[in-house]
Amino acid sequence: MPKTSPQIGQHLFIGLAGTELTLASRRLLNTVQPGGIVLFARNCESEIQLREFCGAIQNECSFRPLIAIDQENGRVNRLRQILGELPTIAQLKRSGTTGPVEEFARQMGQSLHRLRIDVNFAPVLDLELFEEQPVNALQERCWGRSADEVIRWAGAFLNAMEAEGVAACPKHFPGLGGATIDSHEQLPTIARSSAQILGEDVRPYQTWIEKLSMIMVSHGHYPALDGPKPLPASLSRNVMTRLLRKELGYRGLILTDDMEMGAITQFGSVGAAAVEAFCAGADMLLVCHTAEKVLAAHESLTKAAEQGKIPARRLQESAERIAQFHAKWIERKAESA
Repeated sequence: MPKTSPQIGQHLFIGLAGTELTLASRRLLNTVQPGGIVLFARNCESEIQLREFCGAIQNECSFRPLIAIDQENGRVNRLRQILGELPTIAQLKRSGTTGPVEEFARQMGQSLHRLRIDVNFAPVLDLELFEEQPVNALQERCWGRSADEVIRWAGAFLNAMEAEGVAACPKHFPGLGGATIDSHEQLPTIARSSAQILGEDVRPYQTWIEKLSMIMVSHGHYPALDGPKPLPASLSRNVMTRLLRKELGYRGLILTDDMEMGAITQFGSVGAAAVEAFCAGADMLLVCHTAEKVLAAHESLTKAAEQGKIPARRLQESAERIAQFHAKWIERKAESA
């Protein structure tokens, strides 16, 4: 297992502009030394270009960053320029058997592996709770209306993709199926009871809690878990530390959704939110679009650590989880190559 890095940047997943490293992006990488890079369509032009881009990123950093992408199905397809269109979930489920889902996930895992991508921020484990969700970005991204459906279909996707050496990061814990507004724009309140959240929304995660290496936490507010005061789950100690860590016994990495989303920025700065999220239990924070906000998050985390607002033990535990992830997914992959 690699030594844990003292760099605060390893706790950040960041986005970069363009299809190749510029002087500005190299400076950003060297300043932050991020633990991960999130790819978007803006970064993906061709197979050769993307492989070279990923290699250049990794060579630029002293701590080998993870390369991640949101490559789900249907319209959530960052690699359209390279891989073409993806089938929808409805098309994959049409036969009533999991075979087409498994074959799709195997091919995806092989493609991501070939493109030097380590992590897929998928599958979505949220329940499809509404007949129509015109303002919910989850439309057409959910695998079923019940926990059992999600466990069957998303589980087939997850297992087949991971068998190809690409780690899954299911989302959005503890479940955004009850949202009626888009967390990209505002903070949604999930009016689900504690029994519904624990007995239905959380059950797919609970089913695979020993297997999962990464889980992404939502920006939804859950009054049943946190009370009436608006608080995103990604900033909630009750959700991340009490429920996910202590009650469910999860030992892998906890990631936040993008800290530049409206559900976070409507309440204040990305830097302050980054510190709050880390203190509440997140291991890695996504800041996906703006270099200035990446730097603000890095600076705020660095100052909070230097001032003791983030305990050294908390940093060490989180760094150890990152090292364990690398040992399982990166070192093992390199040894088998």
